Amino acid sequence: MNGQPARREGPNPLEWIETATHLLRSAPPGALLCYYFGSTTCLLGLLYFWTDMSRGAFAAGHLIESALSAGALYIWMKCWQAAFFSKLRAHLLMEPEEPWSIGRIARLVAAQAAFQPAGLFLRFIAANVLIPYIWTYSLFVGAAILGDGTNPSLQAVARGALHEAGLWWRQTHLALLGLLGFAVFLLLNIVAVAILLPFAFRTFLGVESPFTLDPWAMVNSTFVAVTLAITYLCFDPLRKAVFLVRHFQGASIQSGEDLRVALKTIRRRSRAAVAALVLFGALFATPLVPLRAEEPPPPARVESTQLNDSLDRVLERREYAWRFPRAAEKENEQKGWLAAFLENAGKAIGHWIKSVWDKTSGWVRRFFESKSDQPVSFSGGVEWSFLAKITLLVLVVALLVILTVLLWRSRRNSLVVAGAQPMAIVPDLNEESLTADQLPEDGWLSVGRELVQKGDLRLALRAFYLATLAHLGQRELIRLARYKSNHDYDSELQRRARGNTGLLDAFDQTLLAFERVWYGDHAATPETLDGVSRNMERIRAC
Repeated sequence: MNGQPARREGPNPLEWIETATHLLRSAPPGALLCYYFGSTTCLLGLLYFWTDMSRGAFAAGHLIESALSAGALYIWMKCWQAAFFSKLRAHLLMEPEEPWSIGRIARLVAAQAAFQPAGLFLRFIAANVLIPYIWTYSLFVGAAILGDGTNPSLQAVARGALHEAGLWWRQTHLALLGLLGFAVFLLLNIVAVAILLPFAFRTFLGVESPFTLDPWAMVNSTFVAVTLAITYLCFDPLRKAVFLVRHFQGASIQSGEDLRVALKTIRRRSRAAVAALVLFGALFATPLVPLRAEEPPPPARVESTQLNDSLDRVLERREYAWRFPRAAEKENEQKGWLAAFLENAGKAIGHWIKSVWDKTSGWVRRFFESKSDQPVSFSGGVEWSFLAKITLLVLVVALLVILTVLLWRSRRNSLVVAGAQPMAIVPDLNEESLTADQLPEDGWLSVGRELVQKGDLRLALRAFYLATLAHLGQRELIRLARYKSNHDYDSELQRRARGNTGLLDAFDQTLLAFERVWYGDHAATPETLDGVSRNMERIRAC
């Protein structure tokens, strides 16, 4: 049921992320190839620059040329990311990408070289809250999207980027906040894999490294830079795809491009459906010609005596010894079938318990055994493998104790609250997203009567209307859903209760009275509530 018309505040940021994820999954390989070709080469060069400048003995002698090379690599990366945006945008619009000419490539390089170097510094300044970060990042991403060589001048790129940067601040903040949580989770996973990888090589391949001999050797600036670079390569394509979807929806406000894409999607699906129907009809239209199998030759006749002799020779083999009576059957006949069954069952259970005990004790013994005469230790002569095993055993025992205590407490609490009745939660009738299936019909009626006694006739009218919807939903004349409007319910009832003019007339009167009061300027009066109550009785009687 719809409430008052909502003001247009922009799309849902979760829909941006979902659409961007689907866009990346269905993107052509050339788009991601452009992104990773430019970004990987740039990050490798920047990592070399970082390592050389922080550890090189002669770094001061070639600082200027190294810095210029790093800047050129940054522009190189932004140019390839602009090509990535171009291919991804063509895939989003379901249109062929514009051909790459020398003039377009020159305009792309000029646009990225003019805008992106300033963004490298302004984004760091914006991170310190001196200027809005969302505006700054959106501005330079818009320059990367629009500066793909299709715009004739830098002024057009700047105007488009400035216009797109000011759209939907709240939604953009929420989208980046969600992506930030994903990036932090991704960074923690990459750090964990980077720390555990040397020990995995030592365990499975026997390869020793400086990190296995001294784990604290990983704590350096190069390790931090490498993990951040890998996180950037995994996370940044999704972030850029989100801003591309944001740019597409912002531009569609003026151009209506989203409607054309929706029509193309419907046309593509209809073509696939028609092709499937044609193929299905062709399969059934083809006459089925029965194939005659060749008749097998008649079997050769075998004499009965020869057949009996062959059967006796086969049955005398060892694998067919089950035909003969078992030696233990005579003993079972003497003991009785019940005593023999109990004895065999006791032996089987005892053998099973002994097998489980032997396997468990053997596993525990092997778990605590040392695999080498000289255990590997990091420092201080402490055998870390044995300490880890003891810690694991203590954790398992503690977990079993905690589970036992929780089971005992839950059983005790269930005995205490066995006779307690659940309390019904009364929904807030002022909430616009309220649906009729949150309470049964009797529940809405009791809520409405309480509101009538309190004098709040407007909310009581809504409760009676929700009771009417709940009654119709219980009779399966309508299907209750959060996204449906009152017009949807009316149309659905017209289809399913066709011919029941009394029910349709009573519902239309109830709907008209509710919408006049809830959405209009009419006041709720006792006469209005009496009319709605009479219509409910008519609906129940129909």
